[in-house]
Amino acid sequence: MTSDNNRNFIHLSDWDDDSISAILKKAGALKEQDFRDPVASGKVLGMIFFNPSLRTRISFETAAYHLGAGASIIQPGQGTWTFETRRGVIMDGSRTEHLKEAVQVISRYVDVIGVRAFAGMKNLDEDLEDRLMQEIVQYASVPVINMESAREHPCQALADGLTMMEHFQDNPAGRKFVLSWAPHPKPLPMAVPNSALEIAARLGMQVTLACPPEMKLDDRVLDPVGKHAEKHGNELRIEHDQQTAFKDADVVYGKSWAGPMVYTDPEKEQKLRTETYAGWTIDEALMSSTRAAAFMHCLPVRRNVVVTDGVLDGAGAVHIDQAENRMHAQKALLMKLWNLF
Repeated sequence: MTSDNNRNFIHLSDWDDDSISAILKKAGALKEQDFRDPVASGKVLGMIFFNPSLRTRISFETAAYHLGAGASIIQPGQGTWTFETRRGVIMDGSRTEHLKEAVQVISRYVDVIGVRAFAGMKNLDEDLEDRLMQEIVQYASVPVINMESAREHPCQALADGLTMMEHFQDNPAGRKFVLSWAPHPKPLPMAVPNSALEIAARLGMQVTLACPPEMKLDDRVLDPVGKHAEKHGNELRIEHDQQTAFKDADVVYGKSWAGPMVYTDPEKEQKLRTETYAGWTIDEALMSSTRAAAFMHCLPVRRNVVVTDGVLDGAGAVHIDQAENRMHAQKALLMKLWNLF
């Protein structure tokens, strides 16, 4: 991609390995310096949240403020007009303003737009195509940042990458990374696991996906991850036995997500997720078969459902570092988009 003012950060795959590496290295340097300098004075970050947020919102706000920029939050229907997102619709219902006008106007006010829009979990093809995010990119005249879409969470992946760079002294290549599915009372999107696998593969790690057969991620995501792994002399492994997958792992990334059956038979998917595979909770016994692995999670996390207290409160847990690293990685990303490094 070009480095002009309209460069977006939507999919990790849009950025080559050197560009991702440069952002991670910059993020590490900014963290080491506790960088707070108004190099972006006068810039404004606008953020549209169609879904809730804790870490994403405050980490982006703080990153902007540390750079001397302002931040404006838009939550459609909460202090602003409700947004219609469908094309060609007759707007005679409760939604007040079309996304097309809203994004064009916001673009006139701010210097970059961050967007959070979760998967609808009604149409798999639509979710994997990231249709809403792509429409926003089409309407925007300033760079757009994906703050978690239906398909990916690239900003979380940057923080994950920075965390693993730190943990392995800037050299995670060759380490065994296991992304493990875990149970959850609610069906969750697949964006985080999709991006976690990609960043690990692109860092040259040996990547294993551990999940029940019915919870396997879509091949449209796994195939590119496999190609990234092959580029580094590795292969993407898929294990349906959690104990086997954890053996000799250097990193265990715990995460729940809904299986593809949520689109076709949600009641059956719910039973699989909460009953059939309830034993997939990550506990101390599973972690004992690793190489004293770091435990990662993007948060929020359901204690003693996804992972036990003993693992979360143990010496190997780095999930709080991950959360902090959202701020540093996003600070570097903003600087990159604003041509400040």
